[in-house]
Amino acid sequence: MTGIAAGAGALTGAALGWWGAAAVAAAAMAYLLAAGRDRIVVAVCLIAVVAAVAGAWRSTARVAPTGSGVVVDLRDPGTVAAAPIVAGQRQHLVVAFGDSDDRGGAAQRVCVTAGVFPQAAVGDKVRVRGGLREARDVALAHRAFLASRGCGSSMFAESMAVIESGSSLARGLADVRSRLGETLRLAAPGDAGVLLSGLVTGDDAGFSRARQEAFNSTGTTHLTAVSGSNLALVAGMLAAIGGATVGRRRAGWQIVTVCGVWAYAAISGAEAPALRAAIVASAAILAFRFGRRPDFVTLVVLAAGAMALLDPGRVESLGFRLSVAASLALALVLPTLMARGRGAGVAAVVAATAAAQIATLPFLLPVFGAVSLTSVPANIIAAPLAAVAMPLAGLAGLAGLLWQPMAEPLAAPAILAANALIAAVDYLGAPGAYVRVGAPPLMATIASAAMAAALLAALARSPKIGKERLHLRPRATEESTLKALPAPATLVFARENPAHALAAHLDDAKKNPAGEEDGHEVADVRNLPETVP
Repeated sequence: MTGIAAGAGALTGAALGWWGAAAVAAAAMAYLLAAGRDRIVVAVCLIAVVAAVAGAWRSTARVAPTGSGVVVDLRDPGTVAAAPIVAGQRQHLVVAFGDSDDRGGAAQRVCVTAGVFPQAAVGDKVRVRGGLREARDVALAHRAFLASRGCGSSMFAESMAVIESGSSLARGLADVRSRLGETLRLAAPGDAGVLLSGLVTGDDAGFSRARQEAFNSTGTTHLTAVSGSNLALVAGMLAAIGGATVGRRRAGWQIVTVCGVWAYAAISGAEAPALRAAIVASAAILAFRFGRRPDFVTLVVLAAGAMALLDPGRVESLGFRLSVAASLALALVLPTLMARGRGAGVAAVVAATAAAQIATLPFLLPVFGAVSLTSVPANIIAAPLAAVAMPLAGLAGLAGLLWQPMAEPLAAPAILAANALIAAVDYLGAPGAYVRVGAPPLMATIASAAMAAALLAALARSPKIGKERLHLRPRATEESTLKALPAPATLVFARENPAHALAAHLDDAKKNPAGEEDGHEVADVRNLPETVP
């Protein structure tokens, strides 16, 4: 509960500023008045308020939001803020102009399309020349692309010059990423190679506009963006290797697993979904190390709050919002399915996919202005194929870095899965697979968010345990004591809150006989031969 309060407070403050901090403080005060001044309750509320204030303070350094009208001085150099995407004779960059600091300075991110030469890398200082177009002045589809990259405006560069190279580490990671993508494209020509590159590195530049539209209309674009599912596969493979060799619970191999997860997140471009997933995976491994069962709801919220404090501009990123919403929905729904004995099979896949789609709809609708009709079946088909293709493609890419001909036979099974995935997306993403409704007004967006929260709460509701008559066989030394109890004696079966059992009293048997209160059942201790251990 403490971690959720801290993470939610930080997110609210970073997203809404001082108004968000005031709202958290008001909610904490109301909760204190309703729940009483228990030490734990007071501590949790205080932590939430402090986190919200810290988030609001950090929000002053947030990147200027989309369409804010901030003027960019193109005479000053900008910094390449994201790994460039090379497609044909063009490269697509995200360039940050100005400085972002704790004193309120704001950096404006611009999506720049330039020639393929000179090639830029993350951290490079570049000077570009061209005309700016704000996001509010472009078509809705292009505006969605800008929002996905956190840009407030776009530019087609007439010229670009790299005036200062970035750090060697950032450039080295970018080079490894581009070489992996190139290796996979050579091993699997055509769209299969583009898809495999997207699955492994997140670089899916090269799809035709029609195929990209098919991925958009089926809600499967997340497959080619390195996110929690990719990091989970990497962590699972490393854990399996450790279990087959030195033992996955060995401290040394757990350190190797954490390092492997972070190395993959860095090579894939260190985007918001990958960083959040790396934080959650590292915390989960640490919890297992100390014999604790990780609570993924707490870890997701806490990781998101920490990222918002470190980089407040991330809360404006569509990828960050979608990643947090989808991950939180899965963390809420999957444990309930497992508790009901439905943690595997088609029903679990359908429920998990529906939960992720419901959670992300309030964020997607204002940006894209459309509702996909085939997103659930498309993800049900595509997710298993991507889970098969991604590790095989990663293995082929690593082999190709050593010797390109070795990548081709290793990539063959991944190519089959990729082609099947593309065929499914093309079929389900045909025209008419989505309904354009336009960007909804603010109140409609709030209503859709409330409805999504209610649906997720229904899906995540704890399984209701059927009424059971609890019989205990008393030991001989206790039989005389039990005979002295009022008959019938009440035994408490705690369903939702274990504290109810501590609050029970034997006199409750007279006030609440069997069958009149959901939390109490009666065992007749006088019928000892009928009792069971």
